[in-house]
Amino acid sequence: MPPEHSLEFTSAEESEEALLNLGFHQPVRQLGKGKFRYRISVRSTDAAELGSDRFSAAVSLHLEPPADMLMLLFPRSVSGSFLACGNQTGNDKLIILPGGSGTDIVVPDLAGSEAIMIPKARFIELTETICAMPKSFRPERLTVIEGNTAQLHALRREVVRHIANPESEDSREDLPNLVAAAIDWIGHSSGQWRPESLKGNATPMHLAKMVQAYLEEHYRESIRSEALCRLTGVSLRTVQRCFRQYFDQTITDYLKTIRLDATQRSLIAVHPSSTSVAEVALRHGFTHLGRFSVHYRERYGESPRQTLDSRADRKSYL
Repeated sequence: MPPEHSLEFTSAEESEEALLNLGFHQPVRQLGKGKFRYRISVRSTDAAELGSDRFSAAVSLHLEPPADMLMLLFPRSVSGSFLACGNQTGNDKLIILPGGSGTDIVVPDLAGSEAIMIPKARFIELTETICAMPKSFRPERLTVIEGNTAQLHALRREVVRHIANPESEDSREDLPNLVAAAIDWIGHSSGQWRPESLKGNATPMHLAKMVQAYLEEHYRESIRSEALCRLTGVSLRTVQRCFRQYFDQTITDYLKTIRLDATQRSLIAVHPSSTSVAEVALRHGFTHLGRFSVHYRERYGESPRQTLDSRADRKSYL
């Protein structure tokens, strides 16, 4: 993590006292030899609380999320050993820690974790909306889940990216969908997901057209996965599968196409003296201007500035 977004401690006592002052009850005891270093980076947002930490030596600790919260923990260590309440989890599993109950963790070497913490009520709402999980799925104690490791590690990297770039508008837009993707992974990996059957008018074509119409109307906004699930009444993976089957594009790529086309039309229509490329791009839903410029040039063979300037050139010629 970048130093400016982190806290670093040189003793277990120092870290325990500092975290307690911040409202985190996390007693730590150094088990192995060597110099103690503990770095923690956190990011608080409306969508979730994110965290990432690293220990330089073997430690045992007691982790207890707030009573009304639930933590999704991505553990990892150099040796692959990571004990949570006696359960060997390793680097390829996710741990669900419900608030109000403590978890004893032991790691034998250089180790750390990434975490997503959300309200319990929000977790329940998302499991029902995103992956059609039964209401009976209520983790009340430590739960270890194993699934697609490539997807799990991608989620971990996204947590790190969001913490490391707190000022990024692109990060703020993507964060709710990161939480949704983590919930979707849990639903399918835990075996709690209920495959739904499409009934009545809910054919793949119908669902895809519903999503298309929603994207066309709301493309300027941040599109949340849970909104698409509520719109269609099916799980996130079913929405994604039906859309790709019908349009041969992912929802993300289709949304980018809508935004690029709308931006190009606006750049052609306005005069350079009345606006800027950044203003037009932001108005049409782009939040990462550098990435926007790359995508625009790849699609149209010229920079957005060239498109805007061509308006003045045409006027001069006429």
